[in-house]
Amino acid sequence: MAVVTDQFWTDLKVNMTPDTVEIRTSSTVNNYGERTFTGGSTTYDAYIMRVNESDRGDRNDLINVDWIVYVPDGTITVGVDDEITLPAPISATRPIVRVNTKRDPNGQAAVVVYVGSKSKGGG
Repeated sequence: MAVVTDQFWTDLKVNMTPDTVEIRTSSTVNNYGERTFTGGSTTYDAYIMRVNESDRGDRNDLINVDWIVYVPDGTITVGVDDEITLPAPISATRPIVRVNTKRDPNGQAAVVVYVGSKSKGGG
């Protein structure tokens, strides 16, 4: 990965708090179709922004997005079947609603994780 430019970091820091998040990507599906996470999580430096918006789910239902997490590392692989744990004072494991990648003109990348509320289906 290329060295992250100062401007890119500055852009990510605006209106956000520097923190760390834990992401768990190793999951299996139990007999009820629920995801069960095994193994450890990986810690990433991140910038977290509180938001109040909604996103469409797989079945076209609205899902609340409570946090947007910017991880300045374009090489990580994370998806909606993974889980993310936010730091204190939130200190909760939340569902991942959507994942995007943000790139600047110099080719630097950040993974953008949209984090939902505890309940599923817009709760």
